[in-house]
Amino acid sequence: MKTWILRELRGAAQRWWAHQALRDAGEVAEARRREHGKIRSDMEIIRNALSTTGAYISVGRGGAYVHFGQGCTLSHPGGLEHLATARVLRRAGLPLIDTTTVDRPERIMSLPMVAVGREPDLPPWHALSYVPLSAYAARAIKLGARVESLETLEEGTVETEGEVREDAP
Repeated sequence: MKTWILRELRGAAQRWWAHQALRDAGEVAEARRREHGKIRSDMEIIRNALSTTGAYISVGRGGAYVHFGQGCTLSHPGGLEHLATARVLRRAGLPLIDTTTVDRPERIMSLPMVAVGREPDLPPWHALSYVPLSAYAARAIKLGARVESLETLEEGTVETEGEVREDAP
């Protein structure tokens, strides 16, 4: 295991208010036990996210989310800086889609859903369809989103309706 991962998760667990309150009350052993449990839980999420097809991090006006399995998300309303698991996954290369730059955020809601841990639906796609992450990201980029660490998107191509076509300059 990389030491930077453990360092990041341990620091976040120790800074959590409930664990600090236990330490302040003199219950150091209980605080450590709970911190270790939190770190184990975060490591399980990290393993799942890195091994699941379509897993990604999304950042928007509602906070930061890690989508790591079919119907499984980890979220924090405060954003990426408050979610240690997401910071670790971002550094490990999990794709990130930031929709805070979208002018009309209500348009994001009309995009199809990402097929996380499941097979995508066949095109044509609509708002209730499950699509590959690259197709979702391409549509989000058109709306003004920022995408990081998504190697399946090639510069100059846009994926629409399940097909990749070259953009006209």
